[in-house]
Amino acid sequence: MSRLAEETGISAGAVWTIIHGKLDKFKVSSRWVPRILSPFQKDTRRQCCQENLKLLTEDPENFFQRLVTGYETWVYHRDSESKMESMQWKHKSSPTPKMCRFEKSAGKVMATVFWDEKGLLLLEFMPQKTTITGQTYANTVTALREAIKEKRRGKLSAGVLLLHDKAPVHMSAKSQAAIRQCGFQQLNHPPYNPDLAPSDYFLFRVMKKFLRGKRFSSD
Repeated sequence: MSRLAEETGISAGAVWTIIHGKLDKFKVSSRWVPRILSPFQKDTRRQCCQENLKLLTEDPENFFQRLVTGYETWVYHRDSESKMESMQWKHKSSPTPKMCRFEKSAGKVMATVFWDEKGLLLLEFMPQKTTITGQTYANTVTALREAIKEKRRGKLSAGVLLLHDKAPVHMSAKSQAAIRQCGFQQLNHPPYNPDLAPSDYFLFRVMKKFLRGKRFSSD
């Protein structure tokens, strides 16, 4: 504002009036989004949502009962609370509490979680120094079927709708073969859309908020 006033030779108040009153312009910050989608990706997202909406309208009574969703996430041995999360009530005369800021610890474990509308179905932790491959995920899908058979009577016969993203290990030949063998129907999930993965925007967010500030000495 002061720079414009200096360059134009008018007061800062006049510059403010012109920009806001005459030109109707305001300075705003950028809104952070997970990813900038291309027109093709946006159209793919629209098609996927239409397909899933069609499945819902065809069987609204049983759609959510058949739905099973899951994903993987890192769980840290130590993850400090954010400034907002560490807020606490205090009296005006009380000293402001202090806390030492810790970075996320090197110790961590990969958790794979599957759940449905009634709760947890399967929880697996990857052994240290191992990675998820098509074969390990295929084994997890098989274990998921056994968990559903044990915990949700009648769900397999009704037909399981599996919602997971299109990560390479999920889409590998071995994983897809295991999904077909288990008789699961996959819901279409467009790429780069974490807001369509319930584990990301609901379960993991709540879980990690609960775990922040706690310290664990081992997996």
